[in-house]
Amino acid sequence: MGTLFQSAWQVPFGAFTFRIDLLSAVFLVAITLLVVCAGIYGAGYMRAYAGKKPLGPHIFFYIVLALVLVVIATASNVVLFLGAWEIMSIATYLLIVFNDEDPAARKAGFLYLVMAHGGTFCLFLMFLLMAHTAGSMDFDMIARAQFPPVIAGTVFLLAMVGFGVKAGFIPGHIWLPHAHPAAPSHVSALLSGVAIKTGIYGICRVIWMTGGLPEWCGYVLVLTGVVSGVMGVLYALGQHELKKLLAYHSIENIGIIALGLGSGLLGRSYHDPLLTMLGFGGALLHVVNHSIFKGLLFFGAGAVIQKAHTGALDRLGGMAKNMPVTAALFLVGAVSICGLPLFNGFVSEFIIFFGLFHGLGHLPLPGAVVCGLAILALALMGALALACFTKVYGTVFLGEPRSLPAPERVHEVSVWMIVPMMVLAGLCLVIGVLPQPWVRLTLAAGAYIARALPSGVENVLAPLAMVTGMAAIFLVLAFVLAALRRLALSGLRPMALVPTWNCGFSGGTGVAPRFQYTASSFARPVMEFAKGVLLFRRQAPSIAADFPGKADLHSSVHDASESMLFYPLFRRLTSLSRRIDINRIRYTQTYLMYIFVFLLVLLVWKLK
Repeated sequence: MGTLFQSAWQVPFGAFTFRIDLLSAVFLVAITLLVVCAGIYGAGYMRAYAGKKPLGPHIFFYIVLALVLVVIATASNVVLFLGAWEIMSIATYLLIVFNDEDPAARKAGFLYLVMAHGGTFCLFLMFLLMAHTAGSMDFDMIARAQFPPVIAGTVFLLAMVGFGVKAGFIPGHIWLPHAHPAAPSHVSALLSGVAIKTGIYGICRVIWMTGGLPEWCGYVLVLTGVVSGVMGVLYALGQHELKKLLAYHSIENIGIIALGLGSGLLGRSYHDPLLTMLGFGGALLHVVNHSIFKGLLFFGAGAVIQKAHTGALDRLGGMAKNMPVTAALFLVGAVSICGLPLFNGFVSEFIIFFGLFHGLGHLPLPGAVVCGLAILALALMGALALACFTKVYGTVFLGEPRSLPAPERVHEVSVWMIVPMMVLAGLCLVIGVLPQPWVRLTLAAGAYIARALPSGVENVLAPLAMVTGMAAIFLVLAFVLAALRRLALSGLRPMALVPTWNCGFSGGTGVAPRFQYTASSFARPVMEFAKGVLLFRRQAPSIAADFPGKADLHSSVHDASESMLFYPLFRRLTSLSRRIDINRIRYTQTYLMYIFVFLLVLLVWKLK
């Protein structure tokens, strides 16, 4: 695949040059799929705002965001790429602050804008360094240049910061948990499923353009994935708000993608083509898979919040009785994100696992140690994700309503919102059961990043098919045994529905909602165990009387990066800006003189 469109542009150093290669194709699949599904879902979701807020600007900036995402994935010129990148940041900000009457939405938008522009500054420096070394602003020309190790390492670090902020690498992730709950749910799905993946695309494109990255770059990327993945899922487990929990799971899955990219870099550094292909290819497949199941989960969360008027887990419950279709589709997304067989999340994680085990036996000792650490981290992420979504599904859809409107007022959402969820749920199953075409595409794209030909694909597909087949057989046997057991116990008679045993309490027909597990109590054992690395706080009054009165217990997890790093930094910058404002120059002529002197310096520098 080569240049799709090329045209001159009057902007200095710029050119309208678009190209589609295997790397662009993978991201275009994810972008197109989720943009269309989120647009259809949004048509139903935004009906609740009709007549209350003007929807024209929201639709316009949604279309703008969709278009610039395509431009970012296909641009082949630095100026065009950065221009689209900035437009994406502004359009995203305006979509996040749709509910601008809410202070939390305004805060989320401001935080996103600050972090996005900080990352863009690093990208400007990175591309200037690359263009100066290559003598061109064209991606193809940059890819042909030879970068000295110091320059290549500096470019990689700037890419990790600049693109990592958008992707959600810890500690630059702090905008994500604020932006996702504030934005409308279809926008949250687009942000999590596609927009943050532009950061991953940028890192992949930089790896493709700079062939001589030092060995330590792979180690940095793997360790970043370990930290982001493990801390992301731990933070998610401690959350009590549905969309904020899903936001932290985006950070976890970005960590999984980073593990794949890092192992691919290690394979390229140590000249192991199979590890290179598996690492890069597994990461790219997880990009697609994550966009599918995370879009599905945000759609399901939006449906619940729209009907229950809250996303607080400890106020929800029993939603499956009145929203059975949403509950079933959300369950598909939850099983997929946990990486269980027969669903798409398992396929990409299997490939990354396969590559890491290969690296464990074929890399030198430092690489083998890092691969072993990544294997343990990936297994831990899967276990914690399973615990987290057991908590989510149990507290939201099962049991009895805790403090919601009357159950008869909660009903299924419109077909505009159901159909996109069905499409994404179907893709979760299709990729999980028939993964071969998707695996071949992404492994070929992974080999393309390393500028090599794919090899050994069948060595991956054979064990994947065996595991998938065994899981399907086990599932069928489980259903057959369950049916035989039911037949033996009750024959063909319908089973009677009776209230849950009320533990001997009289005066009721079942268990009161306050007897149920809360999200806080479910997650408490893990939070207590991990409080050494989490800012886990538990506030409970001391009980001394024999017959104590009413008491409240609160627990919360605070983001260490936000509380201990960025907020103190923001406060100091705010204080500094106020001091500068007090002593600001008050004469326009002085500002004009400074501009004139700056332009004069640039002119002299250019004429040298």
